[in-house]
Amino acid sequence: MFKKLTGLAIMSTALVLAACGNGEDMADESSSNGDATTVTVAVENASNPLSFTNENGELDGYEVELINLLDEAIDSYEFNIESVDAEAAQVGVDTGKYAFIGGGLFKNSEREEMYLFPEEHTGVSIIRIYTRADDDSIQTLDDLVGKTVHPVTPNGGIFNLLTDYNEAHPDAQIDIQLGESGNFAQRFQALNDGVSDAIVMPSNLGAEEIITELNLNVAPVEEPVQVNPTYLMLAQDQDDLKTELDKAINELRENGELSALSEKWYGEDMFQYEITE
Repeated sequence: MFKKLTGLAIMSTALVLAACGNGEDMADESSSNGDATTVTVAVENASNPLSFTNENGELDGYEVELINLLDEAIDSYEFNIESVDAEAAQVGVDTGKYAFIGGGLFKNSEREEMYLFPEEHTGVSIIRIYTRADDDSIQTLDDLVGKTVHPVTPNGGIFNLLTDYNEAHPDAQIDIQLGESGNFAQRFQALNDGVSDAIVMPSNLGAEEIITELNLNVAPVEEPVQVNPTYLMLAQDQDDLKTELDKAINELRENGELSALSEKWYGEDMFQYEITE
């Protein structure tokens, strides 16, 4: 099946038309695959290794390859991939510009009232504790009590995780520092320099690559703190597409292609971990 990877600056005429109106307007029945319906989907434009523009100026990453595999597996739809920032992706799926979006998204009750999600998750967000490599005193959340944890964003996922821990352990509280966390390189540099004792964050956002590039004395603890499934998120009117995605995602899981994709982009099979929520 012919693939169309488009950036904001090089939208095709079909894409411009797809951007207007509701979910019905978004579909282009005259695709290059005959009877296939062409829809526009979005991934984030600077979220390595999920989705990003590589050194050759091409859209690349885990979710980009995933969507291409789904495109090959589904005969009745053809996907145009557009790269945008997270806010534009959210607005686009709300307005019907995009049939679905990526971004390593969690499923929750609020989102399920507004959007459709495939039955099967297509990724895993593995939350780990990072410490200095020569410090083996921290292995679990329990060990963060009395330690300096790198600041977290108020009401973010890590904040909620640490808050839940404190609610469950009233006599042994983690000191949750609130504020701007900084980019990943800044966080790991602060840990390396002793500004903080630990960072709690997802491991599948290029952490190992940053640590290696900066030659930092930082490493993740062996066991993850939490393992969350992540999903593609569909517009509410995409029931037929959801049915096709369910079939295709299950096929990719069963034939090992999701695991192989995970090995390629994350250096490990994320699907080996037991979901903790």
